Amino acid sequence: MANDEVLMERMSWREIEEAIAGGKTTVILAVASIEQHGPHLPTGTDTYLGYALAEGIAHELGNALVAPVMRPGLSEHHLDFPGTVTLTQGTFMKVLEEYCISLAGHGFKDIVLISSHGGNSDTMVALLPRIAKALKDRCQVHMVIPNIREQPAEIEEIYREYGISRAQAGVHSGFAETSMMLALHPELVDMDKAEEGRADEAFYHPDRIKYSQIESFVYGVRSQSPNGILGDARSARPEAGRRLLDARIKQAVEEIRKMISVAQEEMKGTS
Repeated sequence: MANDEVLMERMSWREIEEAIAGGKTTVILAVASIEQHGPHLPTGTDTYLGYALAEGIAHELGNALVAPVMRPGLSEHHLDFPGTVTLTQGTFMKVLEEYCISLAGHGFKDIVLISSHGGNSDTMVALLPRIAKALKDRCQVHMVIPNIREQPAEIEEIYREYGISRAQAGVHSGFAETSMMLALHPELVDMDKAEEGRADEAFYHPDRIKYSQIESFVYGVRSQSPNGILGDARSARPEAGRRLLDARIKQAVEEIRKMISVAQEEMKGTS
């Protein structure tokens, strides 16, 4: 095993045991999906992005391993498109809870959840206190919570540099996700089939974006965009994708370090 390996599924149990004993006591668990991503991206897009984000975070933290990405997720709103696989909410919650229980048994001090699929996030946030309470005597459980209303300034700056609006960047298979996939797995992206999807500015306005998301859950994404794209994929660029990935990794690492630091201080105060 290479000394910089962080993906647990590429490691033997002894290598994982040694890594934890050597100080890699944080584990990153990305929760993804298997679902349509327009005519130009693979159904595994959120899974590939989940691995890339988690691996980048682990390397930046320096004391972390990456658990196998959990999928499928909550993708009922994409079922009108072939290839989508979904769990019911109850099954999803049970799988995530038992996954965390398994990780806690190996000696990790911190479990960090990230979601690479927006449809998972609200349920994960609601479930987090239950998991954290169940495991409080064994480890701390944290979650990087995405903010769909506001993008970090660094990401907004990247969009401006490329002349991309919030609507073109999109929230599903638009400029942002397509660019990241071009950076990671260009062989899986068919830019000849990249199209404009739902790209009207009002749909993505910060005051409306949460309602737009709820509409997708109620009526399905196909009712909002016949080709399954929420954004515009046509201008995607791999160099932009690399920068977007790096910015998201940086933001997540900053949040994780703060969360773990606060948790450690609180534990000291109660001991």
